[in-house]
Amino acid sequence: MKIIHTADWHLGRILNGKSLLEDQVYILNKFIETMKLERPDIIVIAGDLYDTSYPNKDAIQLLERTIDTLNLEMNIPLIMINGNHDSKERLNYGAKWFEKSQMYIRTSLEDMNKPISFGKVDFYTMPFATINEMQYFFEDNTIETHQQALSKVLTYMNEVLDKNKINIFIGHLTVQGGIRSESERPLTIGTVEAVEASAFNQFDRVMLGHLHHPFSIDSNYINYSGSLLQYSFSETKQPKGYKIVQIEDREIKDKFVPIAPLRQLEVIEGNYEDAVQEQLEVKSKENYLHFKLKHMSHVSDPMMHLKQIYPNTLALTNQTFDFNMPMHHENIEIQKLDDETIIDNFYNSITDEHLTTNQSKKIEKIMTALLEGSSK
Repeated sequence: MKIIHTADWHLGRILNGKSLLEDQVYILNKFIETMKLERPDIIVIAGDLYDTSYPNKDAIQLLERTIDTLNLEMNIPLIMINGNHDSKERLNYGAKWFEKSQMYIRTSLEDMNKPISFGKVDFYTMPFATINEMQYFFEDNTIETHQQALSKVLTYMNEVLDKNKINIFIGHLTVQGGIRSESERPLTIGTVEAVEASAFNQFDRVMLGHLHHPFSIDSNYINYSGSLLQYSFSETKQPKGYKIVQIEDREIKDKFVPIAPLRQLEVIEGNYEDAVQEQLEVKSKENYLHFKLKHMSHVSDPMMHLKQIYPNTLALTNQTFDFNMPMHHENIEIQKLDDETIIDNFYNSITDEHLTTNQSKKIEKIMTALLEGSSK
């Protein structure tokens, strides 16, 4: 059996005011094309199909087109669960009808002990739920952490688990030690959300969503697929794509397959003048860029000037006033320096230049006036 594992599509995502819908249309079209070549037996989507509980019309239509192509036109069975960004009600609409075409949308806790069976392989789904929802479902107010909730869920599943089959767990959660990104919203405010990897020992394979790095955790049976796109500038070094899980007899292997996006996210550091003179290394002017620049205090509206050259500039950080400079870590006895030297050293640390003779004279005049004023 060949399983495609993906998650965290975040359709409708807006990054720094910029809609990423065009990029999402592009990447899902490429995903569809690769599925025509892969010819999988099943596709698992482990949550966060949407970026918000109230996705806009374009995001909804994109998901519908993608699912229609994969499931109805290409006849690939699908299993999907809700993530912490999704609305259960919206995602679950029409789920009973869709099962006739082998599209299984699991958002209900009642279905956690009802495996989806494909021959000798059983898929158990744990849709995302809050601690309060878990307390209500299990009628147990002692559940206070995601680890306690997971333990309840796994015990619940274990009542029907057939150890003669290959059992696969699908969830949307954080495993301890996983690599996190800025774009991942906390699962629950005020509680410890990470769960122990050892908790899943009863399963042959664990397919997860939520963490966006495809190699978030080092495990031989727990996998994150990662997101299809970079969704924050903390993800610029992360590869993006999907996982293939191949089952032959009882041997399970997986590999990561990257997909190239329409645009990447880049963080560019340097001097402002070098940026506008196009002397900084940029992979593509069309990429989504975060500039971290020095020496632009004299420029009015630097973002406007940058966007004329790099139209998809999304963020600009002024690094001129970086107080982690070496000057502040050297053992300099400032009190032994004269005022003019202190000012010249400070000016040099900010601009990489020393005061001109004319500037020094003006500062000397100002200092004299101040000293004379204080002595009266």
